[in-house]
Amino acid sequence: MKIAVLYASSRKGGNSERLAKALVEGLDADSIFLTDYRIEPIIDYRHTEPGPYPEDDYRKLLDRVLKQDLLIFATPIYWYGMPGRLKLFIDRWSQSLRENRKDFLERMAEKRAYVLAVGDDDPHVKGKALIEQFRHIFDFVGIRFAGHVIGRGNRPGDIEQDSEALSAVRKLREQILAEMGACSPR
Repeated sequence: MKIAVLYASSRKGGNSERLAKALVEGLDADSIFLTDYRIEPIIDYRHTEPGPYPEDDYRKLLDRVLKQDLLIFATPIYWYGMPGRLKLFIDRWSQSLRENRKDFLERMAEKRAYVLAVGDDDPHVKGKALIEQFRHIFDFVGIRFAGHVIGRGNRPGDIEQDSEALSAVRKLREQILAEMGACSPR
């Protein structure tokens, strides 16, 4: 099983990253830091003649994602939603849908995804909208939503005090390891 972790925070070493690293520690996971990519906003050609799409890192990033079986979206909860970089990346999926809808949807349908979200302002209540947003996005492109963990944290390291989130991540990790064991040749 090939795993990618998409780190959506605007800074490295934050709580969502720490939670994701606890999940994939010791596993062969492709760590994708969205801050390392230049992703321009989508140009909407739905109702006009198609023109060129931005020349940026979108295709390179998408190629890395499409090679994976399991996607883990590690995101802080920014203003009750996902960070802008992650939203830009997902918005650009519209480009892929216009360029080769069938292939894009077939490849996305082969994937499962988890969402790990960390916030500080009552995240278990106010983070629900973010989880529902991911659910709708995954439904639209055919990704199987395998689950989520919402953690509480603000300052770097706060997540280590959230025993519920850490316990939930340990359970997800055990599930992933069991699936990997079932997938490996005997």
